[in-house]
Amino acid sequence: MNMAKTIWISGDTHFGDAHALSLFQRPFADVESMDAHFLETLNRRVEKRDVLIHIGDFCGPHPAGQDAQIEHARTMRRQIRCKEIRLIRGNHDPKSERFHSLFELVKDQMSFRREIGNERVIVCHYPLRAWRGQLSGALHMYGHTHGALQEVGRSMDVGVDCWNYAPLRLDHAMNLLIARAVTAPSGWVRQQEVREDAGDGATT
Repeated sequence: MNMAKTIWISGDTHFGDAHALSLFQRPFADVESMDAHFLETLNRRVEKRDVLIHIGDFCGPHPAGQDAQIEHARTMRRQIRCKEIRLIRGNHDPKSERFHSLFELVKDQMSFRREIGNERVIVCHYPLRAWRGQLSGALHMYGHTHGALQEVGRSMDVGVDCWNYAPLRLDHAMNLLIARAVTAPSGWVRQQEVREDAGDGATT
């Protein structure tokens, strides 16, 4: 029996956020159906012993305020069988110890090395136009934009809206990115004009 852990990645679930249905054109009848779908796909794919990296916005804003948001997050977390969820905090995730306690780890950004190939992997809620190790082949996974940004080089939106509202295996995401070309921002061709006005009325 194979007892090895599988690492999964997902994010931008916005549990409990009815506004997400129309804002992100999600194909669910109501927020309860959306929450139920995310719970079902997470529990069907991610084993209890596995690790889930969630790239932020676990829950969306709650009309009753932050306490209600945290309580809904707690309710959702209890129904996810995966024991280890590492959260990369998003803009809608409360900066609260009560919220953070629901997760094994909470960080603003994560950086690690791929076991095969040793490429650096940068995980952040927000998409970066340039990231550490980019010219050396580093990979970047992000969320926040719900598929609204064009992916550049070895960067990828791993939020649920880009992956049929389900998590994906981290190794699969890395393999897809490894197959892409290493690119620099605009090929290092200057995109901004040289500006002389420093705000003090003087020029150089």
